[in-house]
Amino acid sequence: MNMKLIGVSAGILALLGVICVVSIPMFFSDGHAPDDGQSNLIGGMKSAGAANLTYTASVAFPSTPEEVVLYRVVEPEITTELVSSIASAMDLKGTIRESHGQILLSDDPYSLEVHTKSGRVALIDIPRWMNPNDKDLPSNLPSDDEAIEIATRYLEETGLAPPDATLCGVDHPQIVEYNEDGEVIGIAFEDVQVSYSRTIDDRPVVGSKLTVEIGGGGDVLNVYKLWRDYTPEKEIAVITPQDAFEELKAVGLAVDEKDQTAVVTGIELGYYEAPAMDEPAYLVPVYIFRGEVRDETGGTAFVRYIPASPDLVEGIPAVK
Repeated sequence: MNMKLIGVSAGILALLGVICVVSIPMFFSDGHAPDDGQSNLIGGMKSAGAANLTYTASVAFPSTPEEVVLYRVVEPEITTELVSSIASAMDLKGTIRESHGQILLSDDPYSLEVHTKSGRVALIDIPRWMNPNDKDLPSNLPSDDEAIEIATRYLEETGLAPPDATLCGVDHPQIVEYNEDGEVIGIAFEDVQVSYSRTIDDRPVVGSKLTVEIGGGGDVLNVYKLWRDYTPEKEIAVITPQDAFEELKAVGLAVDEKDQTAVVTGIELGYYEAPAMDEPAYLVPVYIFRGEVRDETGGTAFVRYIPASPDLVEGIPAVK
């Protein structure tokens, strides 16, 4: 069981009652939640501090093909009728409206948003999700197995379950209360986040996201789905993992101005799906490097995506 901790001081909670002072990275920008302190950097932007960083790989370079299939993104047909049918399946009622490239529906306490270009679906229980309250606490939560059953059934009943989705993890996001001395004195919020992933040609697709968060009493508090359709276009040449490793060293990682070592513990060839508000042409082949930046005090996890095709470097911006 994994925990995602967000600290809220007891003094602030006492001052504001049950008002959450933590920003909620849900419907805005690229729609991506924080990544547990990991650095997800993509493309050709050189990071500071590279001169103080040495690189080593603790895993063997994988065997990869000389070419892979390039998949073109298929723009979805998002209509008010489609969003209305999604809302109906969620048992939501209300008036459909369009705003800033999205189709929206509000039915207190829920808000539903569907992005017209990417098809991104976001549902949130506004007063409860990531807000301290007396319902979403560890003692009221279903077990992980029960949460998986609830999430899977919900996705199937609402028509949001992709045929290529695979259960990949269960987390427990928390808002933790601290006293003035920095000591944990309680949990103000917790739910069970069930996550799904997908592969193409047995290769991971990073950027695609499907999560369902289950709160107290088995209630669905949040659903997020970014899962673009695609179609094969052609085969393209890709660089070797050794060349990608050299590119990783060239573009660097963001590090402190002190001697550190980047230890690569995982290397995979996969595909990258752009954030929801972008309009990509392709699912871009990338090498996925995972590891730790280590020094005498410990290590910090990182994930970095290096384009596997030189022709598609410009299509992948740096993402922090």
